[in-house]
Amino acid sequence: MSRARAKKKQRRRSRAPGAGAGPRTGAGADHAATDGRSRAHAAATGGRGRTSAGATRDPGSPSREPGTPPGRAGKRPASRLEVRDGVARPHAIWAPFPLTEIGTAVGLVIVAVGYENDGQRATWLMGVGAAMLVVVIGEQCLREHFAGFRSHTLLLAILPPMVLHALVFFAITNAWSGPPTVAVDVAVAAGLGWWLLRTFRRAHDRAVQPA
Repeated sequence: MSRARAKKKQRRRSRAPGAGAGPRTGAGADHAATDGRSRAHAAATGGRGRTSAGATRDPGSPSREPGTPPGRAGKRPASRLEVRDGVARPHAIWAPFPLTEIGTAVGLVIVAVGYENDGQRATWLMGVGAAMLVVVIGEQCLREHFAGFRSHTLLLAILPPMVLHALVFFAITNAWSGPPTVAVDVAVAAGLGWWLLRTFRRAHDRAVQPA
């Protein structure tokens, strides 16, 4: 009976998990030791990771791409509304007050109110609203064009002949109409367009050149 009990005990020991396993050696032992040290370091540092240079980094901190200068991580790139072809948008002298946006909205409202009326009141309101829009939008286009930010050659070339034609027709004589006057307006617009295009190119070249 004693020998049978001894055999049963020996079989139980051999079936127990981890029984008969000797001490780890070689790569397995090194891996286990490295894993143990990394776990101990993570527990001591509160779960902070280790960067490639050996410094700890908080997982909640923003990551930075390799080669990115310090302080630039997570910075939003400039859109085409702010920078266009390497030229920054010029700001008005009244910035950051949104005078341009307010003037545009008021001009549109006045034109809409004049459209809903009739007679001389409608003509007067629509004229005032249109004049306000011309001044506000023209100022912005001139500022962006002569700063080299964006070319508004077509608009700036057509707008002066149209305004001059309207002033002559309504303020001086209504005989200023017909094909000859249109030919004069086209010639003036073409000359202005040629000059404005050259001016924009020079301003753009000056803006992109390093100081």
